[in-house]
Amino acid sequence: MAPSSSSNSKLYIALIVLTGLVGGYVFYSQWIKPAEVLIPPPLINKQDNLNSFKTLKIDFKVLDDSAYKSLIISGESPVNPGVTGKKDLFAQ
Repeated sequence: MAPSSSSNSKLYIALIVLTGLVGGYVFYSQWIKPAEVLIPPPLINKQDNLNSFKTLKIDFKVLDDSAYKSLIISGESPVNPGVTGKKDLFAQ
């Protein structure tokens, strides 16, 4: 009994898909991946902790300056967003 043309076409389609998958894997694994530049991770100090902020001195004298005190608030604070978004065309 000779194979039907329907089973031959399904076999050809399966072979084309399989060839495409294998070709894509080979292309990706051989040409794309080796071309990527490896970025080394940044060097991390073994003593990297927050102890250096214990001696941090912040100068708050800037807040006593007359130029800072002369700043004014323009508008609402906190901001009132009001009605937002588009108008619903189908609302009744």
